[in-house]
Amino acid sequence: MFGIPGEVFWPTVALGAIILLVFGAVVLLRFLPQPKSRVTNESEREALEDLQVRLGQLDQLQVRIGELEERVDFAERILVKQREGERLGPPQD
Repeated sequence: MFGIPGEVFWPTVALGAIILLVFGAVVLLRFLPQPKSRVTNESEREALEDLQVRLGQLDQLQVRIGELEERVDFAERILVKQREGERLGPPQD
């Protein structure tokens, strides 16, 4: 039916061996200790905390700048409307 028995046997063995190797590697990786934080020095930890604080401040400044941009846009629109109203107003005697 299949011809030579080796035509089916060896590919099946090879596939089974690959599956077992992958499964074994996954199990082995789960038993290895998890990597610890790279920051071990106190000065490095303080520098990291300072950097995080500065990034928070930068985020706050970006929000404030966005709000200021909106206010400037609003003020510009109001001024344009006011000037258009003066130009389009009824003629003065």
